[in-house]
Amino acid sequence: MRKLNRRSVMKLGASAAVMAPAIIGRAPVASAQDAFKDESLIVVSWSGNHELNFREAVIKPFNEKYGTKAETVGGWDQMVAQIVAAPADNPPFDLTIADEYTTAAGLAEKLFLETDRSKIKGLDAVFPWFDDLRGDARKYGIPFGGGSLWMLTAKSTGFKPDSWKNFWDEKLRGKTTMDAAAFYWDLCIPAILSDKMPGIDEVFQKPADMEPLFLELEKLKMAKWYKDGAELSNLMLQDEAQVAMMYSSDAYGFMKDHGSEFEAAIPTEGTASYTNWFMKVRGTKHGELADLFMNYLLEKETQQSFLNVATDFMARSDLEVPAHWPNYPKSNDDMNRMFKLFSLEGWTIFGPNWDVLDARMKETISRTTQG
Repeated sequence: MRKLNRRSVMKLGASAAVMAPAIIGRAPVASAQDAFKDESLIVVSWSGNHELNFREAVIKPFNEKYGTKAETVGGWDQMVAQIVAAPADNPPFDLTIADEYTTAAGLAEKLFLETDRSKIKGLDAVFPWFDDLRGDARKYGIPFGGGSLWMLTAKSTGFKPDSWKNFWDEKLRGKTTMDAAAFYWDLCIPAILSDKMPGIDEVFQKPADMEPLFLELEKLKMAKWYKDGAELSNLMLQDEAQVAMMYSSDAYGFMKDHGSEFEAAIPTEGTASYTNWFMKVRGTKHGELADLFMNYLLEKETQQSFLNVATDFMARSDLEVPAHWPNYPKSNDDMNRMFKLFSLEGWTIFGPNWDVLDARMKETISRTTQG
């Protein structure tokens, strides 16, 4: 069987970030900057704005520091399939970002390598929240941070992004939008507002028991259900929609360009979230460099650099609050209060019901769309 070229599986990205952690096996820390010179490393981040920010704030300075040829490439939900399709000893990339869905799917296929935590510095500064909700999966990889749902409102409406209840305000009827593709996040919004179960636990039930969530969404009249970030931006900028559910990975860039007309924030009720762990792929030929990179991801300077250009939350608890996010979480209590994780356990319940729930959501989209 002909081996696949690892760079033929995904499009190439660019460079990687700073500081020398004490984990190198081939060389002492003092000479770590030369130990990996010209060695390549392919790291998957999320696509879109996340990849652009990751390339500039993380990958580029890493290469400048160590003389490496690290690259970042964007992914979304295809990483597990790509690893499975490639030869076991020649994976398409060395490290991949992984939310709870990607983590569960990858571990089921035995695609990720365990991490020797004794060789990882910076874990003592990580919010306990990350490990507390990870279970046995915390043995694999390291937590970089996480993403969440934000609320976006047009200033012209007089509404602020302070409550998910605003979606159901009659004054905004026909002027709201949510994601047509990742419908599980839409369901989290009425789940957060429901007081029947903690957090977003209403989403982790049998389809029949989730019917109240669909019925709440069907009380809305959407301008349109968007398919991607570009369509969401167009809907808001053209005033077809005035209130939206937006992903944190897109919020910073949108507000940087259009903050004079819009406001974005995590509502007071809290929000649904996922975590961004970086996992080492089995079969990688760059294991020691991957270890160095994972250490680097947890360094304070690296975390701060990414936070300064993002609205994702980070793993470390000792970062400076960025100007664009005044109520950034500073304690583990803040993390528990603000972020309701779509957990690994949640996916084990939600996943098997995907087809039924997807079909039900298509009915909701049809019933709530304008025109």
